[in-house]
Amino acid sequence: MRKLSASALTQFLRSPKSYYWRYVKRIEPILPSVAPFGHDLLFGSLWHECTDRFYKGVDESINTKQTMDAWLTGSEGWVPDKARDTKTKALEALMPQYYQMFRPDDGYRTYGSELWLEDNRFVAKLDGLGDGNIVHETKTASRCPSLSEQLWKIGHSLQVKLYCVMANAQGYCIEFAYKDPPHQIFRGPIECVTTEQKQQWKHELDALADSIYALGTDEANYPCHPDGCCLITKGMVSMCPFQVLCSDGLTEENGIAFKTREHK
Repeated sequence: MRKLSASALTQFLRSPKSYYWRYVKRIEPILPSVAPFGHDLLFGSLWHECTDRFYKGVDESINTKQTMDAWLTGSEGWVPDKARDTKTKALEALMPQYYQMFRPDDGYRTYGSELWLEDNRFVAKLDGLGDGNIVHETKTASRCPSLSEQLWKIGHSLQVKLYCVMANAQGYCIEFAYKDPPHQIFRGPIECVTTEQKQQWKHELDALADSIYALGTDEANYPCHPDGCCLITKGMVSMCPFQVLCSDGLTEENGIAFKTREHK
């Protein structure tokens, strides 16, 4: 049985066909692309690694060098110069702030940083679990007009629900690293989670998992839903990386552009 992560659950709800290619067939594009916001995913992953090293006591200069080297190497050749420069400046501004604002022993990751949890159907990778069994969730984000709505969106996400259920958490804390100027770190208040909430969230997650498992491995059971995975606006076109597969199916010709996903 495929164990489901928060990313897999979210992908299924956005676009069942995209979920099928990525999690049932276990393939992904060989080449990264800015079209499906791959550079934002890289930036976010490196920021998580940076904060993980911080909480493990890595010296600021060493952590800064490792993060910047990974970004400049990983983004070379495919991220446009303007976007690459913008995110380079963001990292340069955010990393020293983190070391100035927080301490590795501040209690936000007492029980683990980058902590893996799993049961018979779900897997979860928590950014951190701190004193009082509080989930510490970090996000790289752009500002929105309403911080309260931004916090609400993350706090009610499948990701936070899954993490709280898996860790039997008593609450969660959401932290934003803003990618747009002025680059700042915001750590929100601790939000308590009741036993009743966790029971309801577990019911929701189990019901969703049951629905996904019932579809099996038949491609025809997973409809293509471009509204959930393609963004087309006046100023942006971001197409699903599996667009060609949804149009033509997986063939010998187009299959060379994809590779087997690593098991995570």
